[in-house]
Amino acid sequence: FFVRSGIIPTLESKRHRRPETVTSMSRMKVTMVRRSSVAILALSVSTSPFRTQAFQFTAVPSRCLPSALYSTTEEPEVISPITGSVTNVKYPTQRGAEVDSRKIINYNEKAGEGVNLALRLSHILFASDELADQSLEKLTRAEWNFEDMAKIVSNCAETREEGGNIGWVNLAEFFDSSSSDAQREGEEKKNPNEHLNEILPPSARQQIFSQSTKPGDIISVESRRGVHLIQVVDVMVDVRKLSFVKARNNRKKDYLFGRSGEISPEEWKKGGKLAGVLGGALFEDSSVDPTELDLTYKIETMGCQMNTADSERIEGQLMSLGIRPLMDDEYMEIEEVKNNGGLVAERRKVKKQKKKPDVIVLNTCSIRDHAEQKVYSYLGPHAKRKRAGEDITIIVAGCVAQQEGQSLLRRIPEIDLVMGPQYANRISDLLEDVANGNQVVATEASHIMEDSTKPRRQSSVCAWVNVIYGCNERCTYCIVPTTRGVEQSRPVESIVDEVKELVEKGYKEVTLLGQNIDAYGRDMIPKRKFSDLLRTVGAIPGLERLRFVTSHPRYMSLGVVDAVAETPTACEYFHVPFQSGSNDVLKAMGRGHTREKFLQIVERIRQRLPDAAITADVIVGFPGETEQDFLDTLSLMEEVKFDNVNTAAYSPRPNTPAATWTNQLPEVVKQDRLQRINEMNLRHATERRAKMMDRVVEVLVEERNVKVPTQVMGRTRHGYIVYCEGDIDELRGKLVNVKVDKCQRYYLAGKIVDEE
Repeated sequence: FFVRSGIIPTLESKRHRRPETVTSMSRMKVTMVRRSSVAILALSVSTSPFRTQAFQFTAVPSRCLPSALYSTTEEPEVISPITGSVTNVKYPTQRGAEVDSRKIINYNEKAGEGVNLALRLSHILFASDELADQSLEKLTRAEWNFEDMAKIVSNCAETREEGGNIGWVNLAEFFDSSSSDAQREGEEKKNPNEHLNEILPPSARQQIFSQSTKPGDIISVESRRGVHLIQVVDVMVDVRKLSFVKARNNRKKDYLFGRSGEISPEEWKKGGKLAGVLGGALFEDSSVDPTELDLTYKIETMGCQMNTADSERIEGQLMSLGIRPLMDDEYMEIEEVKNNGGLVAERRKVKKQKKKPDVIVLNTCSIRDHAEQKVYSYLGPHAKRKRAGEDITIIVAGCVAQQEGQSLLRRIPEIDLVMGPQYANRISDLLEDVANGNQVVATEASHIMEDSTKPRRQSSVCAWVNVIYGCNERCTYCIVPTTRGVEQSRPVESIVDEVKELVEKGYKEVTLLGQNIDAYGRDMIPKRKFSDLLRTVGAIPGLERLRFVTSHPRYMSLGVVDAVAETPTACEYFHVPFQSGSNDVLKAMGRGHTREKFLQIVERIRQRLPDAAITADVIVGFPGETEQDFLDTLSLMEEVKFDNVNTAAYSPRPNTPAATWTNQLPEVVKQDRLQRINEMNLRHATERRAKMMDRVVEVLVEERNVKVPTQVMGRTRHGYIVYCEGDIDELRGKLVNVKVDKCQRYYLAGKIVDEE
């Protein structure tokens, strides 16, 4: 019908209703998908916002379709059978596909035209290759810190005192060996790196630019000065070039960005609240009322610790822009106009109403079923505010944002910014286009920059520190590789610097984060080991406790267990998901390990640390799982007796192989197995905690017990929650000894004692 009627050229992915012919259908959604020279028109008819009844595809020439929405990936877009929307795959998803971030995100683009703008480098200068090679081995084994080594052995007097720091090197530099001397002299005047010629000569820079590198890599190059060990510390990316930007129909002119000349204090008001706050730094005129620049935000975080850490970084960025968190006790006065018998209208205060945020950030998780529906449900009231004319900014971040991409704009046109996890610390750059009246989608693959601002930590005692982003595994049920991308390990020095700063601020405990933390360093040049990182971070003076999550049985080496046993600050706590106790199911899941391998890890932990806590994740009801497979899982749990297991019934996720298999289990079977495994989990958790009765345990006090204000809450080294009487203002951040006199399923209680 759409093809014959000639509507196609003007669709622009809008919703169309035909109530006179489609009376029983609440939504008719049209999605256009480009595939080279042919476009696919996908017509989906739904009876609810979340459930699609049917799809009809018609091929039409792509020249007939507008390009208001487009994808920067060259891969064909496909409708997901799970969500009913266009998939947004920006990372490799198949086993055997390329997972090297250097090749997916390459610096080797034509100078000045790429999205990568600059590299931040450090170096150590040696007189010979032999000395450089020997030093590189020590750096690889974490026997030396790059900065400390540079201060001691580098032959570069200009950078030695600063630990070899060179700084930012602009990638927009041309190296043309065919140019004449006169031409080269002219080019050098325009060379953005000319000031570095005496420290890092052009020949060395050319060698660096010719290699694919990423933050954390250490490579060797030669110049007239000698042999340089070059460390790539960070990368500067033009995120606006990586983003899809769509002008709103009611877009105002660019009041803030992309303009020439001065902007008056009056003009910023015309661009809305966000433009006003972002442009506030431009105004030194004291006539501007600071209260008019007051902008508040609220952030809602779903999902795992990785999302919590991302939200802290997002908050740090927002606060650096002058946007403050909205407090729960903030109210605003509401006035109404009362007509006084036809006389002059008078205003009077009638009530106080809870203040609403100006910027709404939803940091999403897609690991569970119905994740997309939760997003739509949460955003509904805020979208309604925007449709009513309120000046608010709606941001969707995290894994659902990465998964859905531009589809979110089609579903909820009121959204201003959609961004994947890799842009958590670059939200300030993306908001520039939003302030100019655009909708922005940032989901392209990108190297993750170090934070230019500090995260707003949720605790003053314990902190999360990312050490590796992404995951290169391809478990058949898991959506993480498509939402968090390929593995990118942070440089050791960046991690150490962040932990040192946290310790200086009074933090007592740090948890190292990674989706697959045992893979840390395997993506670097040269490769590093997570066990070495544990020892390095654990040795930082002033740090009381060190934890890490999440381990993968396929990669968790026995050396990690040894590192925990030999590092006093490392807590006796291991989180190692096994997912199933059946080798057949593990093979179908693509886990890359067996039941026996997992039990070998447990045995090593029990040998070195008999009292250690072990927690895990497990999935029941995976496609094809038999009753015997499930019983194998229960028998593994009986053998190990975990301190806690995060249990879940399998749910199909978009862009995962298992979601398309035909051997799905009935929901009733899944729920039955989930109930049975939860009962066992509760029994084991109770048994494990019962062993703490009458013992004196070391507790790090974190917060007040919200249910009993006279009590404080803390955790043991095993991760057990402990409640005891105490003054939180006096005890927060302190280590106290508590004698346990009460053991419950998931917590302990006791009294503070002086016993060591």
